[in-house]
Amino acid sequence: MTTEKPSTLEEEYFVREDAERIRKLHHDELRRLAQSERDALRLTHKGRCAECGAQLVPEMVGEVKIQHCPNCGGAFLDKRAWAVLHGHAEPHSIMASVLNWFRSANKP
Repeated sequence: MTTEKPSTLEEEYFVREDAERIRKLHHDELRRLAQSERDALRLTHKGRCAECGAQLVPEMVGEVKIQHCPNCGGAFLDKRAWAVLHGHAEPHSIMASVLNWFRSANKP
């Protein structure tokens, strides 16, 4: 019984298939590592000020929840709070209460 040697085209096909499979596995692994890095950073920095690293204090201003930094005076909004500010029927009244809060929070 004799076996035929595979043709060059057949060998090239399998080499390309293997290379594509390895490339896809590598890409998936890099994506998984990047996601795990982002998750680790999110856990490390959760609730911390982006400017000075101090622990943020949540405060309600009208309908909006603001994360306030007692160290540097910074204030941060999440997506929900940002959407409330921009989608409110009377944005000026909410913005006025937020600005009043900033004025009172930043007084020495």
